[in-house]
Amino acid sequence: MTTSGEFPLPRRGDVWWVRVDKRRPAVVVQTDRVREPRVRSFLVVPLTSRLHLDGLPGNVRLSRSDTRLPKASVANVYDVQKVLRADFVECLGSLPADRMAAVADGLRLVLDLS
Repeated sequence: MTTSGEFPLPRRGDVWWVRVDKRRPAVVVQTDRVREPRVRSFLVVPLTSRLHLDGLPGNVRLSRSDTRLPKASVANVYDVQKVLRADFVECLGSLPADRMAAVADGLRLVLDLS
């Protein structure tokens, strides 16, 4: 929390517990160029413990040390979600730069972006 009592704004690459359909971990993929208090939602890629999803092109397997979660996970780039700022519960830390680059590459693949 900040000194004003508000949670800090999520940053690209941060791993957060968020509330969507249920409480789940996710990595923020939205650019920091639009990171300001007026932005009410952020784009995330959910993390799942369903490790077989690692086999899908673009998905990225992440270790416990990458995410600070209790077990290995997969960034499921096929399930980009919008999460309201109020639904960000707890920041666990940030992905290492190389792992975030792999998630970005996965997003470029599934979204057919250059």
